[in-house]
Amino acid sequence: MRRPIMLWPLIFFLLLLALGGFYGGIAMLTDPTGTSLQVAEVLPLLPVPDYILPGIFLIVVMGLFPLVLTYALIARPNWPWVDSLFQWSKYYWAWVATLTLVAIITIWLAVESMLIGFFPITYFTAALGLFILFFALLPGVRKFYSE
Repeated sequence: MRRPIMLWPLIFFLLLLALGGFYGGIAMLTDPTGTSLQVAEVLPLLPVPDYILPGIFLIVVMGLFPLVLTYALIARPNWPWVDSLFQWSKYYWAWVATLTLVAIITIWLAVESMLIGFFPITYFTAALGLFILFFALLPGVRKFYSE
């Protein structure tokens, strides 16, 4: 079966999220005070002493995870250990994991907004999440990943 054309915008937005996750995460790890990202003033509002944990989260969840999903959505590898985690679903695991990523983004942004308020990057990340959700739920993309 041929990949639907609307899969490619989904891939684009996943890659854009990954780039942002790596950029923010690496910046937080190289400067845990947040000065380089101009967020040092909000550090006292957070339940962490520095930006190391948020940086690790950004690299893993917003950087690596979207890259793995991008690969899996394109190549559809047969990974039985991952398939077993999603056997309850009638869809390919990477599609379900993409929706899970959107839920994680939503929770992350909700907690972030409650703790430190809204920043331009918050709106940008929310828009990325909405675009990912929109393209993942399009009928052609959904059908392509149904099993």
